[in-house]
Amino acid sequence: MPAISVPGKILITGANGFIGLWVIRLLLQRGYSVRSAVRSADKGENLLKTNTAKIPEQAQNVEYIVVPDITAEHAFDEAVRGIVGIVHTASPMGMPGPDPQTTIGPAVAGTEGLLNSAITHAPLATALTIPFRDAAAIGTDSGRTYTEEDWADYAVKEVEEKGRNVNFEYTASGVLAERAAWKFYEENKERVSWDISVTNPGWPTLDDPSSPATLATTPKLFYEVFTGNPMYTPLAGRLGHNFVDVRNVAEAHLKALEIEEAGGQRFILASEWHTWQDRLNTARDLNYFPNLDKGDPARANSVSPPRICHGEKAKRMLGISYRKMPETLRDVLDDYRARGWLAKYE
Repeated sequence: MPAISVPGKILITGANGFIGLWVIRLLLQRGYSVRSAVRSADKGENLLKTNTAKIPEQAQNVEYIVVPDITAEHAFDEAVRGIVGIVHTASPMGMPGPDPQTTIGPAVAGTEGLLNSAITHAPLATALTIPFRDAAAIGTDSGRTYTEEDWADYAVKEVEEKGRNVNFEYTASGVLAERAAWKFYEENKERVSWDISVTNPGWPTLDDPSSPATLATTPKLFYEVFTGNPMYTPLAGRLGHNFVDVRNVAEAHLKALEIEEAGGQRFILASEWHTWQDRLNTARDLNYFPNLDKGDPARANSVSPPRICHGEKAKRMLGISYRKMPETLRDVLDDYRARGWLAKYE
């Protein structure tokens, strides 16, 4: 299918979420118009205020539409009218509960519902891209590299076998929703006017909140670990993950819409693997917040071998130049410093 180009209008679902906000900012900066799907008018008005404050010269090019329940039949029918491309970031994310279907059901139904609406009511659309966490592509084997050919089927199997009180419901929701998207596309190829591409971003970091309390889930976890919240401190010595800067994630979504060859492709977005303690060690080396306890530099030596995600395909096809962790960390901590959040540790 033909790729999109300026000044087309792009629909962003989950527009007031972490990735959604960064995608909107980039689209506006590049000259696109944006329709933002949010779950309430209050969220829509807050989104408009945020964009007016951050990029006032393009703020008139963003509008919002309320979609209160993404699982409702025809939920996106009005949202997709007149758009040329879609970035679907709306998906439930929160603390696990006893019933994994509270996460899986909306993820799958929301994706399928959007695709159904796009077929019927978006004749101008030529490209659609959907992000699912890199966890959807990572298995349980440590010490190996994962690519776009891999799937986290272990998480789906756990849900199928246990039914309730599972450990990997968010991963399972990503796998099942992504597979539902590919299945829908394959079964409706003769009817669609658009290509689909999927990204699997690693752990994205950076945010633009008014206070630590309003940080989104992912950057909030970083803040809590970094500042020594005892609930999260054990993570520093136990876990590693694939990292990607959210600005690279936003760029990848735009490129996936603009580059015709990206249609029908799956892209892992990952810059590098590191542990939480690696970030603390880097902050120490850069002399940020010298009075903040950054833990034992060797605390993560016993972390299991990495499960590295291979992000080279996005570099090759989308032209992504990944930011490295020290650069992102400097930007985050400089922002903390400018806001005075950690002044007592200077």
